[in-house]
Amino acid sequence: MNRMKRLLLLLILCGSFSAGHAQEILLGADFKMYFDNKEFGSNKFAVPGLDIESGTDFAARLLPRIGIRWDEKNTLFIAADMVKNFGSAESAYLSEVKPVFYYQFQTPRVTAVAGIFTRDMMHDDDYSTAFFSESYRFFHNRMNGVLAQYNGQGGGSYVEFVCDWEGMYSELSREKFRILLAGRHYLNRFYYGFNYSMFHFAGQKGAELENVVDLQLLNPCVGVKFNAFFDFDIKLGALLTAQRDRSFGHSWEMPCMGEFAFKISRWGLSLDERLYVGDNIHPFFYGHPEENIGYGRELYPGESFFRTDQKVYSRTALSYRRSFFNDTVSVRAEFAAHHDGTALGTQQMLVVGVKLLKTVYNSKNHKK
Repeated sequence: MNRMKRLLLLLILCGSFSAGHAQEILLGADFKMYFDNKEFGSNKFAVPGLDIESGTDFAARLLPRIGIRWDEKNTLFIAADMVKNFGSAESAYLSEVKPVFYYQFQTPRVTAVAGIFTRDMMHDDDYSTAFFSESYRFFHNRMNGVLAQYNGQGGGSYVEFVCDWEGMYSELSREKFRILLAGRHYLNRFYYGFNYSMFHFAGQKGAELENVVDLQLLNPCVGVKFNAFFDFDIKLGALLTAQRDRSFGHSWEMPCMGEFAFKISRWGLSLDERLYVGDNIHPFFYGHPEENIGYGRELYPGESFFRTDQKVYSRTALSYRRSFFNDTVSVRAEFAAHHDGTALGTQQMLVVGVKLLKTVYNSKNHKK
C-alpha cells in the first residue's frame, strides 16, 4: 500500500509540472496466462543439448499500470510486472515482481519510448522463433532501453528500432545488450521486409575469462497474402548469421538457413508450416573445447531446433487465435509438431490475455 501511495504522489507531482496543459489520468492492467507443454518422450533428436526435453511452463502475469498523459501525445507510465509460476515453491505469493516505468511519445505515425517497457509495444510477432522462443518471449517481458517506430499510412507498413540493455557488467551478470531492427512494406498483396538482431555478449566482472561474443542475425523476407475463401500467407526468407567469439580468434562464422513459410487460415483457425534448411546457426552453444565455457540459451534464446545437425527443421502448427470484447480479451490455442530430420516432438500451448486501459480523469472535463 505504501508503494502505491508513493506512485500516486509521484504522478501528482509530475502533473503539477505540466500545469496549464490538458491532462489525463489513465488506469489499466495487462493479464496473461501462459501454458506451454512439450512432449518429446525418449526421442533422440539431432539437436544436442539438455534443453531438448519434455517439460511444462505454466504461469500467469499481471501488470497493473497507471499513467499521466498531457498534450495528447506524451504519457508517463508506472507499473509492476508480477509473475507467478504455478506450483512453484519459491514463494507462496509471487515468483517475481519487477518494475516497469517509461515515457511514451505517440502520434498516429510515430511512437518513441524510453525506460523499462513491455515487449508487446514492438512488432514481436514478426520475429521468427530463430530469434526468440515462445517461452523466452513470455518470461523476458520487459525491455530496458528505447524504442522508435514509424508506421506507414495504412496497410501495416512500418519500420522500428529497439535497444534492450539486458545485463550490467558486474560480478552477478555479463554486460549484454541487443539492438533490434525490423520493417515491413506492403504493396497490395505482396510484401517484403526484414528482422535483424545484433547481440553484444560481453564479460562478467571477476570471471576467470572475460570473453566477448558478437552475434548478428538477419532475416530478410518476401511474401504474398491473398484470399481465396481461405486467407493465404506464403513467404520466402533466409536466416543469415555472422558470429564470433573474440577470446578464440576474431574470425567470423556465418552459418545460414533458408526459410519457407506457408499459412492458411479462416474463422480464427490456422495451419502454419515453416520449413528451414541449412546449417546449425548456434555454433557457440557449448562454447569451445579449449575452455569449459557453455553459453547455452543465455547467448541463443531462439528455438533449440535451429541447432540441428541434419540441415532441416520443420515446424507445423494448427492453432486457434481470436480476440473478443473489442480486442480486450485474446485467446490462442496451438498444437505444434517439431521435426529436426531425425525425430518428432510435439508442443501444446494455451495463452489467454486481457488488456485494459481507460481514462479515469480528463482535465478538459473539469474546467472551472
